[in-house]
Amino acid sequence: MPSLRAILRINATSCLLFGALFVAMPNTVAGFLGAPPAPGSVILVLGVLLVFNGIHLLYVSRAPRPSRAWVGYFSGGDFVWVLGTLLLVGSGLWINAPAGILAALVVAVAVGAMGWMQLKASSALEL
Repeated sequence: MPSLRAILRINATSCLLFGALFVAMPNTVAGFLGAPPAPGSVILVLGVLLVFNGIHLLYVSRAPRPSRAWVGYFSGGDFVWVLGTLLLVGSGLWINAPAGILAALVVAVAVGAMGWMQLKASSALEL
């Protein structure tokens, strides 16, 4: 398994890339995910939050031993993302286009895996 620092940085990169995409093209992203699309403003706000989260992840990843509290915070956010995705896909709200569903679920699996790996790597540091 990669180191905690590496997982945090991979997560940060993901947040920064998706955040930039959401900020740059909120209406295009919403249209790709489904119809009727989510309001562009919702995608834009998510993008801004993802960018800030990515910056914070990078900052925390620089610590010699990132605190378990911060790791729990980031993992919790990852799990909220997964749950939100599943709820939106399950309800058919905003994420209902076949390609949008596939993309959202692939991202949710990756985000969930990062959350789990962060927790696992963090708890291994305590041994």
